[in-house]
Amino acid sequence: MKKSKMPKPKDIRKSMGGKTFLAVFVMILIIGMTAIIAGFSLFSSAIRYEFENNACMLAEMEAEVLGEDQSRDKLDEILMIFESIPEEEKGNTYSKEYTKQFESAMDAEFNWIREEMAELKERNDAMNAYVAAIDAPNGRMINLIDADPDLDTFCPPGSIDRYDKEDLQELAYGSTPGRVAKALGYETPLHAMVAAFKNRGTRVTGGSVLYRTDKYTIMTCVDSNITNLLKVRQTFLLLFGSSLLLISIIAAYMMLRQMRRLVVEPINQMAEAASAYSEDHKSGKFEGHHFSNLNIHTKDEIEHLSNTMKEMESDIADYESNLTRITAERERMNTELSIAAQIQESTMPSVFPVFPDRLEFNLRAAVHPAKEVGGDFYDFYLIDEDHLALVIADVSGKGVPASLYMMGAKIMIGDYTQEGNYSPAKILERVNDRLCARNKMEMFVTVWLGILEISTGKLTAANAGHEYPAICRAGERFELFKDPHGFILGGMDGIKYKEYEVQLQPGDVIFEYTDGVTEAANSKMELFGTDRMLDALNEKSDASPEELLLHVVYGIDRFVQEAPQFDDITMLCLRYNGPDAQHK
Repeated sequence: MKKSKMPKPKDIRKSMGGKTFLAVFVMILIIGMTAIIAGFSLFSSAIRYEFENNACMLAEMEAEVLGEDQSRDKLDEILMIFESIPEEEKGNTYSKEYTKQFESAMDAEFNWIREEMAELKERNDAMNAYVAAIDAPNGRMINLIDADPDLDTFCPPGSIDRYDKEDLQELAYGSTPGRVAKALGYETPLHAMVAAFKNRGTRVTGGSVLYRTDKYTIMTCVDSNITNLLKVRQTFLLLFGSSLLLISIIAAYMMLRQMRRLVVEPINQMAEAASAYSEDHKSGKFEGHHFSNLNIHTKDEIEHLSNTMKEMESDIADYESNLTRITAERERMNTELSIAAQIQESTMPSVFPVFPDRLEFNLRAAVHPAKEVGGDFYDFYLIDEDHLALVIADVSGKGVPASLYMMGAKIMIGDYTQEGNYSPAKILERVNDRLCARNKMEMFVTVWLGILEISTGKLTAANAGHEYPAICRAGERFELFKDPHGFILGGMDGIKYKEYEVQLQPGDVIFEYTDGVTEAANSKMELFGTDRMLDALNEKSDASPEELLLHVVYGIDRFVQEAPQFDDITMLCLRYNGPDAQHK
């Protein structure tokens, strides 16, 4: 045997070793990144909560030192001045003209409050301490008293700082810890928010409520700078990520070497055997032994795969010897089914109008088999010049057996009707006895048979277990006509059937169908049903029989969409125009 060698990939990334290395590397990297993200999230949540909690504690200490009784008069005085200033003058609350209006409030009591807050700020190494009025609905914080001694960053009384409304809402009314913080055991709601500034970094603001008015929440606030902490956190993230990358590369390389010995090399051997097998088959050599010569003993799934390939080689050799015969047999069956379908189609009228010279009625029928051949059928023919026979039937089952049974039933009904017998009940009784006598396969058929007296419009019909017909009187809507039902044909001999009469007037329409119409199902196994069928008919109740059938099929297709067709769909529709139509 000529040994075929597998070509090596020019691009290492396309080789199995390269893909294995990449897969292992990415897997380790994903696991590591997941760990980093989870740890980073827990770390950040914990640190943020601790800073917020510390700021809130300092703000509570500030509130205890100032006290509502001692500071409220001064704070209310500043707020009264703020409220007296028109809104249009509050565009720049840091201007000299604006801050000058609060000089009367900046007295000894004002300075005492500032000094108390400044002492607390220095003792606890806080960024700033101040008292503010929170106007959350308008997204603004109104500075009342600021402890900052630096005139460049000092917030004068009445000055306004803009913040996000939700952040101010959480500062004023408190926010419960997030899910991560709760997982770490933090449950206490905090009056805090975090804000970032271009020139002053990121700070956390903690607050404590002194008192509330109808419009504002008056709070003592303490700011803490967390910018440096964030930088340390970023450095930690960078170092951890670099270490993870190096570990991933080393681990992937070590695993690659092991994978090459246990997986890649045995697979390459099987690939070379498969290539040689393919080349021999292309040249017409079917007797070679390629996989049986492999010597793979890894004691794992790879060895099992090698043994399976050996068995496959033997099975394919047996299969190929039968393939030609099976293919020829299948082609013969497909040809025969196609011919059977053509024969079945030819037995039913398919060229319309069938009676172009008879203007007393307009008739149309259609069948859509679920398989190549089916068990539904329709038929219509003139018994004589004044009597038209209408037949629609549904045989149990599908495919070739149902088709053959259908042919027998159709011929019998046609023969007995053409004898001049105008009694549908008697015709069905004779057909039933004949079918029961030769029904070794225990099949059956449902039939609706009607005979129309063309000159009068009298329709005499009998129903052997078939669907109710739908009738539309001229100018009205389609409704089900619940006719007397007899037993199915072929189920039991000696059955007697009842016939009934329906008087058709010019313009009346009768519609008959098989259960393939009402039982058409969509992907949710919902049925098309009688109501949807009647809706489709009534949407086109004044249309021709041809248009009515097309519209019902359109309604079914729109309902079932991509769901497969499980049963034959057969319909027959007749519009009675009356005897006078023949003479117009």
